[in-house]
Amino acid sequence: MHLTTVLNALQSIAPLEFAESWDNVGLSVGNRNRQVERAMTCLTLTATTLAEAIQQQVQLVICHHPIPFKPINKITDDTTTGKLLVQAIEAGIAIYSPHTAWDNAKTGINQQLSAFLELENVKPLQTFATSISTDETLGVGRYGKLSVSVSIAEIIRRISSKIPNIQSRHTHAADHCVSKVGIICGSGGSMLSLAARRGCDAMLTGEATYHQCLEAESLGIAMLMIGHHASESFAMKELAIQLQLLTPELRVTTSELEDSLF
Repeated sequence: MHLTTVLNALQSIAPLEFAESWDNVGLSVGNRNRQVERAMTCLTLTATTLAEAIQQQVQLVICHHPIPFKPINKITDDTTTGKLLVQAIEAGIAIYSPHTAWDNAKTGINQQLSAFLELENVKPLQTFATSISTDETLGVGRYGKLSVSVSIAEIIRRISSKIPNIQSRHTHAADHCVSKVGIICGSGGSMLSLAARRGCDAMLTGEATYHQCLEAESLGIAMLMIGHHASESFAMKELAIQLQLLTPELRVTTSELEDSLF
């Protein structure tokens, strides 16, 4: 099928207008009119995941993290990013990144994490501008209430039962109980103010800085960090499943090697 058909399917799953303004989402490498038969999802395009894609004769890599992320002046093998792009182009591999569009999508990463925690009355930490979507259930991040207050240890147990490779850290004691949880996957510490605005007493994210953890403590919010990779990589498998359902003629797989790196 045409790459354009696959891109339209990805757009229906994670609309690019849901991405943050600073993000570099969508097709970064590739010919939209090219025929594709195989696609592979991964969290990040690395030497390992690219070699895996080449070995599997993949024509499209859907990597969560954009490459390039910031503007570059040259594409040469003098830099890691340039080398990966050159190798992908030489192998005829298109590259697509949904990144924060998938984070914020209706069935995206933050929504899936909310389900893992068994949160109720889930809403976005920040709704989209009406020019993007008038659906008040959509927006940046998620937050919701637990049916009963539970300990941080129980939060970690619920997450680890769904994501076995987490590397949990938290700012409060394991027996500290919480009832309203905000969620931002990846590096979500900078969005702590959104959780505070919604009255959350806990925030789940992938990673946060030392000073962000101190800020959380001062606000009375327990910061729970499960590792950047763990907070997002599981959802690339779900994205592959959803894309496969929409494009049955396309063979969609997920990297089998990436998780072994973390």
